[in-house]
Amino acid sequence: MPENEKNENSSIEPQENIEQNDNSFDNATYDKKEIENSSVHYQQKINELNDLLEKEKQKSLRLLADYQNLEKQIIDRINTRGDKIILDFLTVYEDFVRAKNMYEKEGENVDSLNGIIKNMKSILGNYQVKPIEVEGEKFDPKFHEVVQEIEDNDHEEGTIVKEIAKGYIIRGEVMKYSKVCVTKKLIKK
Repeated sequence: MPENEKNENSSIEPQENIEQNDNSFDNATYDKKEIENSSVHYQQKINELNDLLEKEKQKSLRLLADYQNLEKQIIDRINTRGDKIILDFLTVYEDFVRAKNMYEKEGENVDSLNGIIKNMKSILGNYQVKPIEVEGEKFDPKFHEVVQEIEDNDHEEGTIVKEIAKGYIIRGEVMKYSKVCVTKKLIKK
């Protein structure tokens, strides 16, 4: 009997294997459909996350632009306030230059004033403040303000012949216009 039992068991085993193989085929088909469904589901999730990422990216770009605009506005405000202080400083600088010229005409020693003026010029240079050169130049309303017209046939009309007050440029922009005298042609009657 033990041999018969073996045969019966052995005949049952192959049938069980067939049933298991049939189940695994069904499982494989089921897995394929499940994979396709999950693939679609995951692709939707990826698309949603990409959309969310794009929205956050746009938001961060807007925030960066807002920050840069604010930074520019603050720098402009600081420069405007700083320019006002520099303009006030220029008044003091010009007073020193006038005092030096007056003392020099009287024959006084102006070495100490020259040292102070040199330091002041250095400070102005640090802030990119430069004087506007005018003598012998053509009048340019972007840089000069006419305070007097002088009749003169020796120079071309509109030539600057005298500077009344010095003008200055800061960072390429006019901070203070030069006040000048320009020539005009003599009218003959």
